[in-house]
Amino acid sequence: MRFLKLLPLIAFWSMTAFAMKAGAQVKSYREWKSEQVVLAEGKVSTLKAQIAAKKSSRTMALGTDPNMANKAAVEAVSTQDKSVEKLERQLREEQYDLDVAKDLSVTDYFVGYLTKVQDKKSAFNEVAGKLSAEEVAELMTAYANSVFGAHAADLPVSATNVGKDAIK
Repeated sequence: MRFLKLLPLIAFWSMTAFAMKAGAQVKSYREWKSEQVVLAEGKVSTLKAQIAAKKSSRTMALGTDPNMANKAAVEAVSTQDKSVEKLERQLREEQYDLDVAKDLSVTDYFVGYLTKVQDKKSAFNEVAGKLSAEEVAELMTAYANSVFGAHAADLPVSATNVGKDAIK
């Protein structure tokens, strides 16, 4: 079940996967996240407009054709209903993707964007100055979790004792 929750993130990361040209400016976390949200909002808006157009065309067709008004017109209406249902299903999926985009974290940015850059070292150097202290802390926590397989609060004493006094 946990895999099903990760599936939209995997799809989202693959959607953003591309190889950046060397020397191209790397987007900051906020720029990247904002772009992902705007793209998702655009898809939702487009689908809403398509659904509204289909529904209004169906209503106009039913009102102008006297044969359709007197008969159930099962074939014509059912085809349109299926296309509207399909669009509504796509809309629900895109709205979910929009919610995912709004919840993207700096860890998602790192995994879904920065790791796809060709020149990772220069990209990391460029981005290092753009991250806020909170974003750096979130990345460090994710790194610690992946390395130690534990939550930051559960790290072994040896991992947390890295000050000058620890080296004697």
